[in-house]
Amino acid sequence: MTREEAVKLAESKWYETKTAEEIVDFQLYEERLCMPFPLFHKAVEEALGRPVFTHEFAGAEKLQKEFEALNKKD
Repeated sequence: MTREEAVKLAESKWYETKTAEEIVDFQLYEERLCMPFPLFHKAVEEALGRPVFTHEFAGAEKLQKEFEALNKKD
């Protein structure tokens, strides 16, 4: 996604109608932030069921694996 596309998506406020899990399922795997960071941070904490420190976002792979483990389809 280009910077311009990310800005346009953020301006659409797509996240306002999504659950925390839906937000995380998209934004955690997207390199560019497409929504206000505080709302993304809150969604990640809600989806993972724990506090998430800001520095953890630097290692998104660990958060992705944790999210995937919690959302495995049996």
